[in-house]
Amino acid sequence: MSIKIILSALAVLTMMSSPLYASEPTTGLEVMKLVEARDDGDDLIKKTTQRLIDKRGNVREREMISFSKDYGLDSKSVSYFLAPANVRDTAMLTWDYADEARDDDQWLYLPALKKVRRISSSDRGDYFMGTDFTFEDIKSTPELGDYHWTLVGSDKLDGFDVWVVDAEPKTKDLKKDLGYSKVRYHVRKDIDMYIKVDFWDRKDRELKHLVSTGIKQVDGIWTVTGGVMSNVQTHHKTELTFSNHQYNTGLSDRMFTERMIKRGYRGK
Repeated sequence: MSIKIILSALAVLTMMSSPLYASEPTTGLEVMKLVEARDDGDDLIKKTTQRLIDKRGNVREREMISFSKDYGLDSKSVSYFLAPANVRDTAMLTWDYADEARDDDQWLYLPALKKVRRISSSDRGDYFMGTDFTFEDIKSTPELGDYHWTLVGSDKLDGFDVWVVDAEPKTKDLKKDLGYSKVRYHVRKDIDMYIKVDFWDRKDRELKHLVSTGIKQVDGIWTVTGGVMSNVQTHHKTELTFSNHQYNTGLSDRMFTERMIKRGYRGK
């Protein structure tokens, strides 16, 4: 059993022992802690196909390979573009910390410039490589400490019982940095995974929607196999297909360093 699962189980048991916690979570934060604590393996390798579709229907397709690893409740991940040639070896490295007082670290390597760009906290609302995902969106879970969480209630979505949870940035500066005034998560109750996310821009206007297009079990772990982010303001969308999932392969720590993203993907 992974360290993350053990620590997460202790956190959940602590919540359940609270008088505020009955058979189901009673706050939005409790729901999102369950999302954060769900079993996602000790490490993961996967391939991704990106399809960027503009309002005229023009399509750009890209191929990526990604690696992630848990360090207790922290995690590290790195993604490399494999194709087409104009983005090959572009890489994104993220160190995601559970400590709310500590900012996550992100670096983007641009091979044409042979330069690593550090993504500051004020840049995390910028869009990633022409997709409809920001640097913040591509993290495995949102930063829980950045938002006020509200459990709106329960609903049915695609035949599943879901919790509906609203997130609002705690400060004006966070609202500016993140690029959102509100985010709404629809979390499946049976597997603690969100299957739809709605976003509003800084001016409280409907901005975009993320919808999961496939979830299945791989090696006993609930796994997303596809998703679509659609921007209703630009009429642009990004379709993602995930495949070739490999859990718990014993990834080396050296994979998650600036030195490695400069080197480019050369196989595991």
